[in-house]
Amino acid sequence: MFRRILTYTGWTLLLGVLISYFYFAEILQRKNRDKEICRSITVTLLDSARNRFVTAEEVKKIITDFSGEMIGKKNRDIDIRNIEELLNQRSAIREAQVSLSRAGDMRIDITQRRPVLRIETENGGFYIDETAYIFPWVETFTSYVPVVTGHIPLIINSGHRGRALEDETNWVEKILEFGKFVEDNPFWSAQIEQIYIDNNGDILLSPRTGSQKIIFGDLNDIREKFRKLYAFYKDVVPEMGWDKYGTVNLKYKNQIVCKLNGKP
Repeated sequence: MFRRILTYTGWTLLLGVLISYFYFAEILQRKNRDKEICRSITVTLLDSARNRFVTAEEVKKIITDFSGEMIGKKNRDIDIRNIEELLNQRSAIREAQVSLSRAGDMRIDITQRRPVLRIETENGGFYIDETAYIFPWVETFTSYVPVVTGHIPLIINSGHRGRALEDETNWVEKILEFGKFVEDNPFWSAQIEQIYIDNNGDILLSPRTGSQKIIFGDLNDIREKFRKLYAFYKDVVPEMGWDKYGTVNLKYKNQIVCKLNGKP
């Protein structure tokens, strides 16, 4: 009986010691957390060599304008998830990852959107990125991608951000495939300067070299049409010269139709 009482007493004392330990440890931890403050902010633009839509200072300003000054603020009062959501709402930012160490070092890694094409519409200029996301042309920085003008078969409201709302023919996906093909081929990336959409839907290309009007036609058989255009540059131009033909038509299967310069 006496041994049982001692056992119960021992367990009670041990439990009391543990409760006291965790209680005072929590108090000490809270005091330490109160001393933990944000001491620095480091913004890294992971793709700055390719895209220049936002700067590190702009990212810091976005956060400060929304949440106030971060430096000196207690870590426990900083919601990094809210900061990530705030930055991800910016159209030129594809993903923001924010972390905050106990030492108070805030790290922000920014991945920007990568434009493939720029389209000019009645409501202003827009970029189309590699995921078919559309966002407004940024005035402060320009991405050097082919510009699409003319009869754009989309209605895009000013300031639109996101996928095309009405695109029954999947025009965005098709023009994006065209843009990616050009981007992935150094020769065409250097040669194609502007893309014009005719009122009948035909694609007209303006090359950097030569004055020909290139009628590409619709957005089908992209690879085959560029193969024919390359054959024109490789086999016809060296024989006939750059100024011999004014129009190069790639619309027709297995042939290139050229019109002499100055001829109707």
